[in-house]
Amino acid sequence: MQRNIFKTLSLLVIAAAFFLITPLSRVSAAEFTNETHYLKIDIADDVLVMTQNTAKYDEVWEKAGITDPSSALSSFKDMGVVASFFEPSSRLTVNLITNRTSSTAETFTFASMSDSEIIDYMKNAMSASSQSETIPPGFSVVRDLNSLPFVRITLDATATDNPCSEVIYGTIINGEMLQFDTYKEGKGEVDESFLRKIVAGTGFTKILTPEEYEELVHEARIKLAIIAAVFILLIAFVIFLFIFLGKRREKKAKQISDTMTAFRERMAAGEVDMSVEPVYTVSTHYDEQLFERYGMFRAWIRPDATFALLIGVLLVVLVFKLMQNQLLHVLILAIFIIVLLYMHYSGTDKAKDALIKRYDVKSGPNPTFRFYNEFFKVTGLPSAGEYIYGQVTGVYIWSGVLYIFLGSAQVLPIKIEDIKCCTANELKAMIKSHK
Repeated sequence: MQRNIFKTLSLLVIAAAFFLITPLSRVSAAEFTNETHYLKIDIADDVLVMTQNTAKYDEVWEKAGITDPSSALSSFKDMGVVASFFEPSSRLTVNLITNRTSSTAETFTFASMSDSEIIDYMKNAMSASSQSETIPPGFSVVRDLNSLPFVRITLDATATDNPCSEVIYGTIINGEMLQFDTYKEGKGEVDESFLRKIVAGTGFTKILTPEEYEELVHEARIKLAIIAAVFILLIAFVIFLFIFLGKRREKKAKQISDTMTAFRERMAAGEVDMSVEPVYTVSTHYDEQLFERYGMFRAWIRPDATFALLIGVLLVVLVFKLMQNQLLHVLILAIFIIVLLYMHYSGTDKAKDALIKRYDVKSGPNPTFRFYNEFFKVTGLPSAGEYIYGQVTGVYIWSGVLYIFLGSAQVLPIKIEDIKCCTANELKAMIKSHK
């Protein structure tokens, strides 16, 4: 029971983790969108896009000329890079960096500010940078590329020991600073052509007022609290369910034990007529082929309920992630599902081998089943004896075999071809009617 609880709780944690990861970005043939920052950027079909979610083994890194994806991803995280755009024809790169501070939240947008106000704001914002002391930035405001004003910042370090230069186009929208930057190593002017294309193609799915933004933040907090509450309640429900089912199984086991004891006492007292003819008699033969079928049945037709639930939910999450084009998550989930299936199949194979050993298939046992009104009797097996129908937990027909389950571990298979006294369905109906 503890193992089942652990497996199910693991499932819920995995499912919640993957569902709660917000899709930060999405790339289509000619568009980059980011729901977190309300961004929508038109890009050419051949432009390569890398984000913090891009797998380090993705071929896009090599196409972009990046030889160490791990280092690049680490830099993305440290610098707050939301996306890096690479244009193959020009070999130019533009990085999108976002930043939200109390200052940007207070300013909220450049849209209503004059050129001088924007430049003064950026000068004050960059005055604390040690880099601005050694490399004085140049400022100008660009209004002809986008509906929003962008401040153009130039950093010229071509006179240093490691000559380079950088151009940044930045704006504040929805209380957040967005910066698109490109750079050039060595002497010479920075080619801004690709940078200007990206800035010109940048749009926003939502342009908010400060009041609307605060309302969205409030709604997001409420949603997060609801999700957390549902998650906690779900865990509590699963724990309660397993405790309830465990107690019900214990109660059922006690009832069966009491019924068996009463039946044995009646039989010992001669109150059970053992001379009466059985309703049905079936003699069958056990071989390895029969248990191969059982292995397939137990693995794929009637698997463990917890395992089936686990695989089912993971498949739902897999489809969800596939629809969001989150290929890294899809790959991780697919590998996890494959590993679970392999482990499950291996475990079932061991269970099949255990049954072969229990029934000594190599000796070719020929068990006989005699079904009476009150009980059924099995001979020719190590588990020979009398069983009451209340012990039967399931009767199934699949692939030419009728399976009589006595609990989750013990099974008594009968080949349908050996049932001569009646049909398999009639025998199944009789067993179930006496349960």
